Amino acid sequence: MTRPSSTPKPFLDGSAQQPGESAEDWFRRTFGAMPPPTLADDAPEEPSSSARSTALSALEKTVPASYLWARFGAAELAQRVPKPAVGWAESAWKHDRVVLMGLSRAGKSSLAVAMLRRRAAERRAPSAFLHAYRLSVARIQHAAGHGEPELVETAMRTPLVLIDDLGGERDHAMSAIPDILVERHAEGRATWVTTGMTREQLGARYGEGIVARLFERATVIRVGGS
Repeated sequence: MTRPSSTPKPFLDGSAQQPGESAEDWFRRTFGAMPPPTLADDAPEEPSSSARSTALSALEKTVPASYLWARFGAAELAQRVPKPAVGWAESAWKHDRVVLMGLSRAGKSSLAVAMLRRRAAERRAPSAFLHAYRLSVARIQHAAGHGEPELVETAMRTPLVLIDDLGGERDHAMSAIPDILVERHAEGRATWVTTGMTREQLGARYGEGIVARLFERATVIRVGGS
């Protein structure tokens, strides 16, 4: 009498999953390499920590040391800036055009930096904090015949810039600010400004055409006052 073999017999159907064969191995043997997993169309994209870190690092190089603390949730922000303005800013950081208006020392720049940090972390796009007065003298301090100063090129090309204290800079014919505002509007780049001037004062200084571009579809946040 012949003893039955202790080795399991393979299925007669060679295309079926064999004993001891995993489902993944059977799939590869039958159909080839397994396809990568796919996400549903509405599935949220996983944030890239490296991209977020790069965007934040680039932004931090432009933020003055006096605003290193400025971010949503900071106790000092709540002390400096009226609560309604902070509430508006917590959603306005998503907008491409923002004008923060108010008197000097009202907290406009602190709030704008908090918005920049939130935007860089969430959107992971390059952004920069730029002083209006430095932009106004950049061409004067640049050698003639060598194109635009690097600072002006940065102001024109960066996907999002905050021009701080617009109207507080020196007023002269060589200022790059009007050209920067026109260029950014024409290219549809995101532009935020802080200013201690009213819209009428800005119009008298830069011309109504430029100011109309600045306020077109812009979110206006009044920091302090009504």
